Amino acid sequence: MTVLLFSFAKLCAGLALLVGGAEFLTDNCIIIARSLGVSPMIIGLTVVAFGTSAPEFFVTVMANIRGQADLAVGNIIGSNIANIGLVLAAAAIIRPFPVHRRIARVELPFLVMSVILMGLAAWFEVLSRPEAVILLLSFCVYLYFLVENRTSYSHSGITVEKTYHENPRFMVRSTIIALSFIALISGSHLLIQGAVSIARFFNCPELIIGLSLTAVGTSLPELASTISAIRRRESGLVIGNVIGSNFANTCGVLGIAALIRPIPINHHVLVADFPVMAALSLVLIPLFKDGYLSRRDGFMLLFAYLAYISIIYLKM
Repeated sequence: MTVLLFSFAKLCAGLALLVGGAEFLTDNCIIIARSLGVSPMIIGLTVVAFGTSAPEFFVTVMANIRGQADLAVGNIIGSNIANIGLVLAAAAIIRPFPVHRRIARVELPFLVMSVILMGLAAWFEVLSRPEAVILLLSFCVYLYFLVENRTSYSHSGITVEKTYHENPRFMVRSTIIALSFIALISGSHLLIQGAVSIARFFNCPELIIGLSLTAVGTSLPELASTISAIRRRESGLVIGNVIGSNFANTCGVLGIAALIRPIPINHHVLVADFPVMAALSLVLIPLFKDGYLSRRDGFMLLFAYLAYISIIYLKM
């Protein structure tokens, strides 16, 4: 009972760090984006997305090094599912928002491509080093494309002047952002430790832990920063965070983890979990084409996610 209480305390402390870190991260990223004349969507697709993917990186790489391949793969697939079915759904339910049409034409195809690459790896039941190199090269192409096309993400024809050199608080805000990332990573680490300890106390398999508890835990930075952004009506930051995080998870995190050590993929992932991730990624195409994510869309995504989690635990 003492171990269980200690694990629960870790989980609560981690959650507090995640929420606080996400709030400061979102607020300061928006301010710096505006002062630099950069679209919040670009900030979401890069800085916020990669920062909130740090927990996935930490958990996946460490799990793979320790030989816990099921936990590593389950964490990435589960996190990507949670980002769409939980994070994006929660944002739409709280406040429906417009979707930049360029996302459906450009960023979403990148995400679908990453899903296809991971599907091929799952088919052969191993993510080898050559495949890891392909994932990482895709990630580099994505970053290059974002940098080259950054001006096309403006929500209007007005160009925001760069004023960061006149802002004496620029370095202060950059420091706060760095500290927020540390809070997110530390919070996720504590939350995951607590969640995994609780799950193992009840003899829950590693793959289930990865697909559910650690996946939700490592997606909490995305959830916290997304809720913070939606309260500020920064829909570009919301979409950028989710799409950017999922692409970073699949191509960046898995690519680095497999480059360090090839990752065997459980056959169960191919037949049960990967199809759910692929379906949720593909369903975004018609949803985003409308140029608006409604509350009904949010409830549909959330229902799909809850049904998936329920099936996972019913099959235990």
